[in-house]
Amino acid sequence: MGKLLIVSWTVHPWPTGSSVIINNIASQFKREELIILGEKPPAKLKHTWPDDYPEIKYFDAEISIYGRGQKYLQWFKINRLVKVIKRIIESEDVDKVLCVYPNDFFLYASYKVSKQKQIPFYTWFHNTYYDNETGLKKILAGWLQPKVFQQSERVMVMSDGMKQFYDKQYPQLESHTLRHGFPLPPPPKNTYSSNSDKTTFVFTGSLNESCRDASVRLMKALIKSPTNEIHIYSGNPKARFSDLGILGENVIYHGFIELDRLYGQLPKYDIMLLPHGFDGERTTVEYETIFPTRTIPLLRSGKPILAHSPKDVFLTSFLNENECALNVTVKSEAEILDAVEKLRTDKMYVDELVSNALKTSEMFEIDRIASRLKILIDF
Repeated sequence: MGKLLIVSWTVHPWPTGSSVIINNIASQFKREELIILGEKPPAKLKHTWPDDYPEIKYFDAEISIYGRGQKYLQWFKINRLVKVIKRIIESEDVDKVLCVYPNDFFLYASYKVSKQKQIPFYTWFHNTYYDNETGLKKILAGWLQPKVFQQSERVMVMSDGMKQFYDKQYPQLESHTLRHGFPLPPPPKNTYSSNSDKTTFVFTGSLNESCRDASVRLMKALIKSPTNEIHIYSGNPKARFSDLGILGENVIYHGFIELDRLYGQLPKYDIMLLPHGFDGERTTVEYETIFPTRTIPLLRSGKPILAHSPKDVFLTSFLNENECALNVTVKSEAEILDAVEKLRTDKMYVDELVSNALKTSEMFEIDRIASRLKILIDF
């Protein structure tokens, strides 16, 4: 039995999608089978990593001038990161390296070391790389991505949407779908409402460019009515929402909580919110292919999902194919409110949505995903 090194930009306790996914994968390996390397987190983040889980090592990539320039200045530390990865491989008898993208700094270092040490190298893209970059970063990506593709024993992508794009964009590349995996709790038995006098909604996850415009439009439409109440579970600070106009007595900010606790909270509310960006600072291909990590807990919540996602993106086709959410595909406040009314009043429709969502969630079960990963990396 060999030992795998997973290199990822964010790992526990960073409150990011990629970190959660790596945490979940780690739970399926024995301590002697896996070691993880990621960026050193801020001291304020609380560590809750179980002692019997695979070890996590951290690299301090922080380097900036007055808080700016991190994504460029960190490259001055690239040789140090390369040495750290080499040392881990040699001291831990690592015989396989898996790099999780998004972050070209960690991607390049792990690629370089695996090539120098001549050990199998695998990549798992949670976002597109070259096709989502601009300026100097795109020049780097144009040089690095082909080398990474060539060096990789297998290139894995996090959704069928990304695979379809890569199949079309890079016909010589054989990519493999490896979905995000989660330890799913049993379907909730008590799907009660927290307040019968109000309709309660939940927003979870990060408010970033992948969903910012849709999130703001969705929540602003809802908070206009005093009978609606939005509960926010996010690692973003409360000020981030307030600055965008998401504030008022009917907006309750809970902050970030661990996923196992979030599962227990979701059934208390009436409607789950799933926004997907229509436009913003990301590239068109990024909006077309991304699959929000927040989707999976919402599918398992036992409550209906109100999505706000444009027509021609993978998330929309996924929701339509599995008939597991009511999706508003246009930038219309009126249609958002009409969709809410349907979810309030059409019990048969809601029951069907919830049943389909629970069934759909099973394709992300961590046991299934970890088994597929081990097959793909010949573990």
